Amino acid sequence: MFGLELLDYPTLAVVQWIIVFLANVIPAFMPPTWAVLSAFYISTPQNIFALILIGVTASTCGRFALAKLSGRVTSQFASSAKKKEFDAIGAKLQGKTFQKFIFTFIYALSPLPSNALFIAFGATKTRMREVLAGFFVGRFISYLFLVFTTNKVFSSLEATAQGAGTLGTIMVEVIGLIAIVGFFFIDWNKLISLEMPGENKNKWPKKSKK
Repeated sequence: MFGLELLDYPTLAVVQWIIVFLANVIPAFMPPTWAVLSAFYISTPQNIFALILIGVTASTCGRFALAKLSGRVTSQFASSAKKKEFDAIGAKLQGKTFQKFIFTFIYALSPLPSNALFIAFGATKTRMREVLAGFFVGRFISYLFLVFTTNKVFSSLEATAQGAGTLGTIMVEVIGLIAIVGFFFIDWNKLISLEMPGENKNKWPKKSKK
């Protein structure tokens, strides 16, 4: 793909890292990272664990850069009222180490785009250590699953197209497609609470009885 197969491995790894990093810094109109990694893996066979490590490291660094950039943009261009709102939210999230890790970990397991999440964390100037850790672990698992499954489906489809398909390859195709479709059709919104875990959802005071 784009001549990447002609590169030696160290150069290939650096180029892949830069591409994924840029795809995660740019906040919109970029393909999902798992699709980019799948294209790398299919076009240039390599150790999948090394590729996922390259991808998730670059993705985490890219999202961290996006959060920092969004924080700077907010501090310069947001209204004073909006800045106070962001500061209040950021103060509310301070000290919630475990909650932030679990929330981001579950979010990163899902196929939901994470650009808005990191823009929000950057705007509220939340401490990013727990967020980045949860994102790294969650994305490593999801990228590994999606890249491995996509490659198996692609290989089986290629073998079938070349007339070398067997019952086994057809089953791999079917199971792989079901797995990918099922992954994307899980109702992640129900699994990911819109509020941080541990937050009091009953915000409105109860009316006193007369």
